Amino acid sequence: MSYEESIKKMLRSVLQSSKGGVSVTRLQSDYMSLCGEGIPVRKLGYTTLEEYLRSIPSVVRMEYRMGQLTCFAAVCKETAHIAELVAKQRTSKKPGHSQLVNCRMRPKPSNPYMRNVKPRSSLRQPSLGSSSSWPMNRPRPHVSYGVQCGVYDQEQIQGRLTQLLTKYCSGLWLSKLPGVYKDMFNQHLDVQALTDLAKWTSICSVEKASGTNRTDCLVYPPLPPKPFPVSTTSTSNTTAGSPTIPSTVTTPKISSELLSKYSNGLWVHALPKLFMDTYKTPFPEHILDNLHLLLDICNVEHPLPDKKKAILYKSNMPDMGSNTVSQESQPCRSLPSGVKVLSSVVPPLLVLPSDQYPSVLVTDALNSNTVTVRYVGENYSNAQEAMEDAMCSFYSQSSVDHQRLHSPAIGQLAAVRGEEGDELARVQIIDVMTSNKVKVYYVDYGFSAETSLTSLLELHQNFLSLPFQATSVRLAGLELHSSHPSVLSTLDSLAIGKILLMETLEPCNHNETSVVVLYDTSQDDDVNINSACLKALQDKTMDNPLTVNTTYQDVCVTNVCSDGLIYCQLPSRGTAKLSKLLDKTEAFFISQVTSDSLVSRPFGGKLCLARYKGRWSRVEITSLHGRVVDILFIDLGIPASVEVTELREMPPPLLNDFLVIPPQAIRCRLADLSVPAGDWSPHAILWLKEAVLGSEDCRMKVLKLDLEKADKLVHMYLFTGADSQELDKSINHQLSKSELWQKLAEQNNNTISNNNLDTGKTIRDWPGQNMDVFVPVACHPGHFVIQPWQDVHKLVVLMGEMILYYNKMESTTTATQIQKGEIYAAKVDKNWHRVLVKGILSNRLVSVYKLDHGKHELVSSTQLRPLIEEFRQLPFQAISAQLAGVGQRQWSEEVSMIFREHVENRGLVAQVESVLDSSEGKADLWERRLTVYLVDTNHEDRDIWIHNIMLDVAGELSSDT
Repeated sequence: MSYEESIKKMLRSVLQSSKGGVSVTRLQSDYMSLCGEGIPVRKLGYTTLEEYLRSIPSVVRMEYRMGQLTCFAAVCKETAHIAELVAKQRTSKKPGHSQLVNCRMRPKPSNPYMRNVKPRSSLRQPSLGSSSSWPMNRPRPHVSYGVQCGVYDQEQIQGRLTQLLTKYCSGLWLSKLPGVYKDMFNQHLDVQALTDLAKWTSICSVEKASGTNRTDCLVYPPLPPKPFPVSTTSTSNTTAGSPTIPSTVTTPKISSELLSKYSNGLWVHALPKLFMDTYKTPFPEHILDNLHLLLDICNVEHPLPDKKKAILYKSNMPDMGSNTVSQESQPCRSLPSGVKVLSSVVPPLLVLPSDQYPSVLVTDALNSNTVTVRYVGENYSNAQEAMEDAMCSFYSQSSVDHQRLHSPAIGQLAAVRGEEGDELARVQIIDVMTSNKVKVYYVDYGFSAETSLTSLLELHQNFLSLPFQATSVRLAGLELHSSHPSVLSTLDSLAIGKILLMETLEPCNHNETSVVVLYDTSQDDDVNINSACLKALQDKTMDNPLTVNTTYQDVCVTNVCSDGLIYCQLPSRGTAKLSKLLDKTEAFFISQVTSDSLVSRPFGGKLCLARYKGRWSRVEITSLHGRVVDILFIDLGIPASVEVTELREMPPPLLNDFLVIPPQAIRCRLADLSVPAGDWSPHAILWLKEAVLGSEDCRMKVLKLDLEKADKLVHMYLFTGADSQELDKSINHQLSKSELWQKLAEQNNNTISNNNLDTGKTIRDWPGQNMDVFVPVACHPGHFVIQPWQDVHKLVVLMGEMILYYNKMESTTTATQIQKGEIYAAKVDKNWHRVLVKGILSNRLVSVYKLDHGKHELVSSTQLRPLIEEFRQLPFQAISAQLAGVGQRQWSEEVSMIFREHVENRGLVAQVESVLDSSEGKADLWERRLTVYLVDTNHEDRDIWIHNIMLDVAGELSSDT
């Protein structure tokens, strides 16, 4: 099969998996989820994805649906039965439902929809011509009128329009109004009425659509006489009741405003509460049952069979039709010098890397809103070095007098020689100081310097093809404190002159500076530079200073973690001020009728607010999973997962006061207790929680302060009640002497002794147990690979450590002696994996089996290294399995494809039926095979057993044949 034909085959598989079609904007991501790479449009000889799709009508059928271009699989004889079978599987009557997801492993999200749904971040909008002309150009059907058109009755038409807009309270496109009018009243709307609509302000409101590609107008019910009042009084006076809300609410305008805050879409079930919290008025319930009423202002997508579980996307999202291949079409911003380039030929705009976290060199920072960076990589710093070498060669061969720049002008581009005369760089003249002295800006390095006029040379056009490499970015979360001395000092010590990873946040318009988060990954723990700058603003005097061998009264225990960590609050200036601020925050949100407080751009390390036990509390976002984020209540030490819609920005009047208060939750551990590896037993945690949580009389005595890391750890004795402060009365002593702790210590010893590669002592106990698993590979129901979900994060950490170790040793390591059947570390696609050598080929290639992912690979023998003992501690994660309940049989490609769609790259529950050894006696884990039932528990109302779906599929195929 040729390369082009294989792409068509995979493309057809992607389209057949979606009964409702796949939009052009989402097709690339779905294809990448299935194949691991995007459609190579340019390699196939096309400039855009749409152009390529239109060239293969035998594979793709394209049509407009709901204002966006949607692709469907073109049915042919060879695949007609597959398309019919997949269509049956996609109906709401069948128990099975799948959605292609990103192959990358990630922590299990709390939202039940997030595992199977990858919402689009933008939707293609109709073109200017098609959207405005379609209603007029479509053929008119022949109709007979029950009521003949008579004279222009303005009063009758106004009354009917009032009745019509009462039904369509969300508004209506002007181009659709005549058709709706005719359907409702069986009479044509007079053309003169369309002209008079703008004058009938008491009947309707006509608004030009802004921010969309439509030239149409929106017709609404009449607007209220005054807009929503926004309280401008001080927070001290905001406790006196709720604000006045107008009786008429322009629902479409408000809904559009809410949707603009969430570029990843908004679940319909979250809209009523969000609407009420924001505008203090109920959301019209009839719209929830008639979502088509919102189609003029948003796009509605149903990722699940349940029609009530829909996602809303704002209609005026940016058109991604020209960016379906990669981010290469996204230009960068103007020069950080701020001076317009004075040249007839200007280099092209800098193209942003396609990497999610590109490496950048931070060269300068005037403030956190103007940080100058350079991208590091093949098409950036390497290309610049090659250009500067070419400049040295070019200027060394020509006459120096001919090259010199005699009449410098501000904004002019030039080449400048280094102090030693052997280096050249591109600069822009930003100031002419004297007749022989100018100030220049190094356009590829991002800094300015003074130099003599004799050092400047005319910049030849050969060196204008490479974009200027220096660009400015803005650090997220620091906008209001961009020039604070503590922020500048932190940037100078942690960022400037270092190579960091950069995350660009979305959404980001072309005409604004990129908003980014910087990470330093060179340490043992990753450092979020934005968070470090925010922490520099904290006033440490608001903490209660802790001293060893001192006892503190009125301790409030806020959380007990599964590993025995305890979070406590102590009386301090910070807790007192924080309590007052949170009271003001409650009053602030009650008084405000605006969407400004919604968090529209979440990122790791962001500080905001979330509800805990009915009150707003400070939280820090720790990680993101689409519309669900993991947060930490920094003043309570409690982690949680919430939807983005539940977060709020800190009120602007109180923001400075919030930021200066350090987190009030103190990390503590009970002293004189031998800490077990991993989590404590549930019974021990329950005992500790019942003993300390909610205790009104709690004291702690500090034994030791561990200040080695940023988050200090306090080793202490904890006392409750009115008992004396003798150590034998402490919670520590009571727990250590309890039967629970003795059992925990015994279990811990057994765990340590069994924590090796051979899990033969425990695997026989698996039958009958349920376990959360991830399925990285699925060939067919008779063979797939599962990974225990609880250890996925440990594997990610291990692979990161292997990268650091082996990449560092790569240049000094000698050739490895390779033997069949032995275990090694192998470099595959820039990552290091634990592998088993299955065979050694004559062409220096080695066949290996990835013991953690269950995949076979061919690698060069030079890419293998000995697997050191440190990397052998975590049991191998790939476990071969077969589906229970379906029997042994030959599986066709059609059934295998459907099976892969339902299980591959998904988190499921496995119920172990039996364990099969490949040989007598004790077999290694990778030589064992489990027989398991797989259950999809991601649906709120039911569990889906995969073997039932496979039995239905096999039965239908056999009946067709």
